[in-house]
Amino acid sequence: MERRILIYGAGVIGSTFGGLMAASGQAATLLSRNNRLNELNNKGLLLQRNDQKKAQKISVKIISELKPDDIYDYVFVTLRKEQVRDALPLLKKNKSQNFVFMVNNPSGYDDWTNALGRERVIPAFPGSGGKIENGIVFYEIVSGIIQPTTLGEINGSNSARIRKLKTILKSAGFKVSVSNNMDAWQKTHVAMVGPLGDVIYYDGGNNYSVAKNSLAIKQMNLALKENFNFLKESGIGIVPWKLNIIRLMPLWILNLTMKYAFNTKWAETVISNHALNARNEMKVISNEFIELAKSKGYNLKEFEKLVERI
Repeated sequence: MERRILIYGAGVIGSTFGGLMAASGQAATLLSRNNRLNELNNKGLLLQRNDQKKAQKISVKIISELKPDDIYDYVFVTLRKEQVRDALPLLKKNKSQNFVFMVNNPSGYDDWTNALGRERVIPAFPGSGGKIENGIVFYEIVSGIIQPTTLGEINGSNSARIRKLKTILKSAGFKVSVSNNMDAWQKTHVAMVGPLGDVIYYDGGNNYSVAKNSLAIKQMNLALKENFNFLKESGIGIVPWKLNIIRLMPLWILNLTMKYAFNTKWAETVISNHALNARNEMKVISNEFIELAKSKGYNLKEFEKLVERI
């Protein structure tokens, strides 16, 4: 059954998800503004996976305004963390019932639920990354082993709408996982991507220069271990459990592993491109995580050394 889907934000993530859902048969619409809106109106939506030689032009409806009575089955909010607050009043006025927030968030869901109502909010996170160059979205879908697109109800239930979302996203080609503890999952995610992204600023280059910078690699890994130890000791928990490997792995092995991982096209697409284009977001979520730790009596000294370079 075709679903009416709105993608609120047409950056890399929004364009990728909207385009691939449209290509799989969903009635996807992209909401965009400013330069990106002009680009989409002039060139259309162009997607090119990293292993493809040519961009695919995908037919989607493009709008610049969300009207209160324009109802969608699902509204995907694909904005950066610092952009969401300004969007909430507009989202609140719309009468759609399912808002999927694909947003980095270590600080909980009160802002979203206070604005929209708890029953309308679905926390999620995309398992993809990339960049936009000359109007073309160059993207990669992250392996399901590393990080699938993850979503779940705030209360942890396996609801009908979550099952339907999973089916829609899998049909579009995404690896999908459902979590019964999205709050811990998202805190764990920031504990990881904070150091992975912030080390780019600490080094002053990109993922390839980080791979050659042993001091930067070590500082990143000290911060990773510190963050994950905080999650475990504070009782928040590490979700998914497999990421405990970061906490348990000897530092020298983690240093070698990350040195190899950063010297890859995957790291360029998923880590470096986002860090270099979302510096404000990285600063916001990293500082929010540090404040979360302080509220529970923990000081993340190693992580702060990375964050001060943002």
